[in-house]
Amino acid sequence: MKKSKGRFMKNQSVQKTTKRKQNLKTLGIMTLLVFTSSILEAKTYVFGGLGLQFNLGALGDTITKDGLESSTNYPDTATDGTPGILPRRLIVPENRMITLDKSTNGLISAKTGGPMTGLVLSFGYEQDFGKAFFWRVNANYTRKLLGGESEAKFLRAKFAETNWDYNAVQIPFNIGIKLNVSDDASFYIGGGVHYFKGGWTLGGSNFSEVVHDQLVALGVSSNISNLLQDGTDPPAIFENTRFSVSGVAPNWIVGAQARLSDKGHIYIEAETLYSFKYGIAHPSSIGGIAGLAPSVSYPIVLGGTQYRVGYKHEI
Repeated sequence: MKKSKGRFMKNQSVQKTTKRKQNLKTLGIMTLLVFTSSILEAKTYVFGGLGLQFNLGALGDTITKDGLESSTNYPDTATDGTPGILPRRLIVPENRMITLDKSTNGLISAKTGGPMTGLVLSFGYEQDFGKAFFWRVNANYTRKLLGGESEAKFLRAKFAETNWDYNAVQIPFNIGIKLNVSDDASFYIGGGVHYFKGGWTLGGSNFSEVVHDQLVALGVSSNISNLLQDGTDPPAIFENTRFSVSGVAPNWIVGAQARLSDKGHIYIEAETLYSFKYGIAHPSSIGGIAGLAPSVSYPIVLGGTQYRVGYKHEI
């Protein structure tokens, strides 16, 4: 009797072990099927688009109202008669050019272009995974399209000219969430890191100090002539300085896409990149070297927000 009972209990144990193995096997098969199904349902895209980036290099204030101070000074006298010194200005800001244009009855004329705006060209690869996630990698090339050019003339002779140029390559990698709002439209947001390389160029000339002396000789009010008293000395002639940097920085993206055809989608997105690094440049003119230094360090901002529209194609 005891032997029969022991044999029965042993058979029950074997059956339970076998059943447990079958359950684990079934669970593994189901997991594999779900994973395979998610892989098969995952969509893959190639895409391309165009966009704009405003205030390239974060130089808008420098171009329009601040200019750039020189490392040299000029003597000046306070309203109470106390002598002192003030810094010279290597770059004449556009608001000062406009003030001179409107205040000198035609002696000085100005042409301004405002901050730089860039055209962005973007191409990339994107793949969905899971039920609501995606990863993507793309390459963005940005080049100045508008702005960054100003000049001032005294009796039709150009005495101040500033030309800015800009270009950058950024290669961001993003992982994010994609939420379907309908069968044909979705909203997505993600973040990641990117590699960047690029910079900007500053070219031009500055003879403001020479024109200041001419205005004084003509008897122009000091309220006007003093606006050019802080010009570089010696003048910066045909300056051409290039800052270039490279590195890695974070980024994030938000956008939406809608189906155009069986395989085609249109998208609109904004990508913010935090590209920043200190750059080193070497002024080429005597005035530039005297006004700054033989080697100059400056914060170079390649980041900003790029607003793009484009087309995605499922492959």
